[in-house]
Amino acid sequence: MMLTKKWWQLGLGLLMGLLCVGWAQTSSANSVGFDVLPVTSKYQVDKAVPYFDLKLKPGQETDLSVRIKNTSKQEITVHTTIAPATTNANGVVEYQTMPDGQNIDEPAKVTQLITTASDKVTLAQGTSKIVTFKVKMPEHAYDGVVVGGLSFLKKAAKQQSKSAMAIKNQYAYSVAVVLHGKQALTKNKLTLGKIKATQNNGYNQISLALQNHTAAFLNQVTTEVKVYRRGGQKVLYQQKNQHSQMAPSSVYQLPLRVGRDALKPGKYTAKLAVTSKKQHWTFTKDFEITSETARTLNKTAVIEPHTNWQLWFSLGGLLILLLLVAWYIHRKQQRIKRLEAQIKDKR
Repeated sequence: MMLTKKWWQLGLGLLMGLLCVGWAQTSSANSVGFDVLPVTSKYQVDKAVPYFDLKLKPGQETDLSVRIKNTSKQEITVHTTIAPATTNANGVVEYQTMPDGQNIDEPAKVTQLITTASDKVTLAQGTSKIVTFKVKMPEHAYDGVVVGGLSFLKKAAKQQSKSAMAIKNQYAYSVAVVLHGKQALTKNKLTLGKIKATQNNGYNQISLALQNHTAAFLNQVTTEVKVYRRGGQKVLYQQKNQHSQMAPSSVYQLPLRVGRDALKPGKYTAKLAVTSKKQHWTFTKDFEITSETARTLNKTAVIEPHTNWQLWFSLGGLLILLLLVAWYIHRKQQRIKRLEAQIKDKR
């Protein structure tokens, strides 16, 4: 399987960029404090790529080696983990353990195929060590790819702060591992799962579970979603995303952001169009936002108060109608009084 340049840029390759949890001051190698370098395997398919791209037989075993070098001026401890390739809410492939249900229809679990006895490595200043990972392919052949990442994490110490909350940074590199099966898969099976109202960083959104059931990447993904009141024709929310990517056998929780609007309970219909190169899908699915869900999310959401012009126009129209009715009644009473006065004068 040939991986596109776009995929390499988005993260299938060695993520030499810094991933920060918290606030990092700089992304230079000195601030990270360590470097990682994969040692090319003899089973490497494409020797030009900076990650493990392997073709092995069913049941075959091999070792993968990664050199970790301490570039800081002090002793450090680097923790190692193995995680499947997943698709995050930004449409970017990354490597981390996700809640159940975020990886589906996998030919095999990468965390069972790749193991290591070195879950952490301590390095003195200026030294380097080799960390070894053992790969054992499943006994059965499969089609497509199984993809995971070898992650190397350095937990930074808490920064000195007089405030109640001290910032704690974490620095990590990931090296991708692609385990090719018997043959590549070029046609993906994509479905739309559950749609629900959620929240991210204090902003309400509608999350659509886009499911890639195939052990193959989806590259250059474009999504366009529109939401209507059920049975209605007016588009309430719409959003178009481009240049996204989906990992094999993964679920992309596509967020339709509603901005600073409060969620309104009711029954809705979502229409979603997805394109990946020459592949196209369209989905239509009903969903509901309950009063309880809307109330709970709106309590903690960043919501911009809006002037309800429709309500004001309605109240204004009602006021004008009442004034017209009052004016009509007043005129009618005046006419009656004049008629009564005329009749009295004739007598």
